Amino acid sequence: MEDIFLMVLVLAFTGVIAGIGAGLLGVGGGFIMVPAQFWVLSDFAHLDPAIATRVAFATSLAVILPTAISSSFYHHRNAAADWEKIRLMAVPGFLAAFIGAYVATNVHGDGLRIIFGVLLLGAAVRMFFRSSVGNKDTIYHHALFYCAAGAIFGFLSGLLGIGGGYLIVIFLTGSCGFAIHRAVATSTGFLIFAALGGIIAYTIFGWGVTGIPGPSLGYIDVPQWAVLTLTSIPASYLGVHISRLTSPRKLEYLFVLLLWVSSLKMFGLF
Repeated sequence: MEDIFLMVLVLAFTGVIAGIGAGLLGVGGGFIMVPAQFWVLSDFAHLDPAIATRVAFATSLAVILPTAISSSFYHHRNAAADWEKIRLMAVPGFLAAFIGAYVATNVHGDGLRIIFGVLLLGAAVRMFFRSSVGNKDTIYHHALFYCAAGAIFGFLSGLLGIGGGYLIVIFLTGSCGFAIHRAVATSTGFLIFAALGGIIAYTIFGWGVTGIPGPSLGYIDVPQWAVLTLTSIPASYLGVHISRLTSPRKLEYLFVLLLWVSSLKMFGLF
């Protein structure tokens, strides 16, 4: 009973932090939820590490979807998101996320965690040392450029259960000239489609797999999903409000800190 209480407490706290991150940084919160879920599943539920990794990825995406929808509504109301770019990235992102999730169900969990950790650390270093936080005017790129970007980020989303938001924010600010607030809002809109593709794949390819804690939908742990969703959605509203009041560079420094801490967790350093 004590273990169950601690699991719920950890997941509820994680949901709050992930929700604030989703609204504040446009990142979906997967980079926070995946390490926390893996810890809960491996240390408290004593799941096989490979299964724990896949369940963490799948459940993270299942939480990201409603949280991204909720945050996008508020960003859209403030006219912050670039829906033209989201439209170009959405379908490739959805399809690639499905493929990425399929790959994740057929490779070893340790390798995925290392890949995840490296990407998080690299993103943190890239953002910390970049002097610019984006221009006010978008740099012109052909439509195929955004379609290809959507496919890449969608694949990583499905493969690593992260939504891909932090990568998209860096891409939009660094390569496309987006201001950080606009990049955050646009990233949040894209996450809806990337998360949906991954969710469908993890549900299909996890159906009937032994060792997954129940009740579940494929690799999605329904009780964990419920706790994380119920705490992350209200917190995402707070994150959107904080984002509007925060200076661009402070927003990026917070982004860097969260990426760094999450990468160390995936490397198993704490």
